Amino acid sequence: MATILRDIPITLTSEAILESQVRKGHRKSHSPLARQAADMAALMALDLARPAAVWDEFEVAGASDDALVLRTSDGARELKMGQGAAFVREARRVLVAVWTIGPELEMRVNGLHRQGEALLAFMLDTAGVLALGAVGEAVRTTAEQRAAAEGWGVSPALSPGSLVGWAVDGQRDLCALLPLADIGVELSPYCVLRPHKSCSGLIGMGPGFSSAHVGALCRACALADTCWRRREDAE
Repeated sequence: MATILRDIPITLTSEAILESQVRKGHRKSHSPLARQAADMAALMALDLARPAAVWDEFEVAGASDDALVLRTSDGARELKMGQGAAFVREARRVLVAVWTIGPELEMRVNGLHRQGEALLAFMLDTAGVLALGAVGEAVRTTAEQRAAAEGWGVSPALSPGSLVGWAVDGQRDLCALLPLADIGVELSPYCVLRPHKSCSGLIGMGPGFSSAHVGALCRACALADTCWRRREDAE
């Protein structure tokens, strides 16, 4: 049965907002105007964000080179994951989740743009990304705790649309496993989550994983060839 998380703490500071806009290894001096906008955005984001997540666990019935088969209450469900299946092939169970910060922050960002407040809109949008990341961290912590209770490890977090071979239309099968409406999220005909500040993901759990912490999977990311963070890490 799916579990809903709502009491998710979010901490936002103007420094975090500004630092997230600076490339790794670079230093930047922000103007007083930018700092003022970041201060306002942090306060606004804490007021506007409505963090929520829904998650459930599923037994793994089988795995192939490009797919994972899950046991559900109404039978087996196959997730076509491309090369991502290799990273969860050892899973005994998977935690599937969708999380969001709701629509209000995004609506305010759009309103600020209409009012010509481009800088504040940019800072608030950045704050929203950080807030969504904090909700995602709560989901990852849940998976780590569930796995640790079994003496297991965890896989990296995998998401449709951000993984080579697992296209965004994989959202249909993944999201069909959860009651998205319970947290005010829906999937568009184009397989995009709404509100837009929402994410989905899958984390494998089992004795075959050596890590106790959910990590990223940059080497299989669909943006690996264009990500500036990846390029700088390689320099």
